[in-house]
This record gives sequence, structure tokens and C-alpha cells, in this order.
Amino acid sequence: MLAGKDGRVTHHYKIANIVATEGTHLANFDEAKFAHLQTLSPEERADIAFVMDARDMSLALKDMRRQGLELQVIYHSHPHSPARPSLTDIKIATEFEATRVVLNLPEPLHLIISLEKKDAPATAVFRIVNGTVTPVSYQTL
Repeated sequence: MLAGKDGRVTHHYKIANIVATEGTHLANFDEAKFAHLQTLSPEERADIAFVMDARDMSLALKDMRRQGLELQVIYHSHPHSPARPSLTDIKIATEFEATRVVLNLPEPLHLIISLEKKDAPATAVFRIVNGTVTPVSYQTL
């Protein structure tokens, strides 16, 4: 998670991937991916899927509030696919909207880093609202 003020990212929060943890809830994934994940070892699941640790996320949000920061970007990588939201990414982002409103959080952008081409990683940023994906331009400083 990336946070900051006035559209400028100043803080990075690393959130653990608990998809490799036995008993992790995998219902957010589409049927085909869920079925595939069930056949893999926890370590193999962690290579192709991500489930945020709720405790890490809660601590990050608490720290953001304490410092007067806003959640600006949720990012993750796609080790084997392009830098565009998957069906699962869209579903999770859409489901997060209800939580975001209850917690009075700003709408985050979604940055995806593709590692599909190991020698040329690619990044793209999106707004995902009500299941609709819109590319967003950005600049690095």
C-alpha cells in the first residue's frame, strides 16, 4: 500500500501475502483460479496469487491516520501476466469499495507491475470503480 498527501506518495506499507497459509480463504478468486489454487502447494499458490493479511492492512491504515496520510495506491505484481487487472483484481477492488466507504478511506488507485518480461518489467495504473476499469496516467519523480 502506498500513502501520502495531495496526490504524492510518501510512504510505503508492505502487506504480507497470506495465500500460502493453510486455511486461507480463497473465495475471492474466480472459479477457475480457485480450482487451480486448490491443486497447488501453499508455496506454489503464493507465486501466483495474493491475499492481504488483514492485520498488516489494519496496522498500515492505523499508521496512515496517525500520520495524517491518505491511502493512495494499492499495488501488486503479476509475475506471469500483463500489467492489467485480472478478473480477480476487479472483483477484489469492487468488494473493497464497500469497506473503504465504511472506513472513510479515499478511493485508491491500483498499480500493477508485470514481471512477464523479466528484462523489461512494465507498470500500469488503474481506477477500478463498480467493476469498471479505467487506465490512469501517472508520473514518477
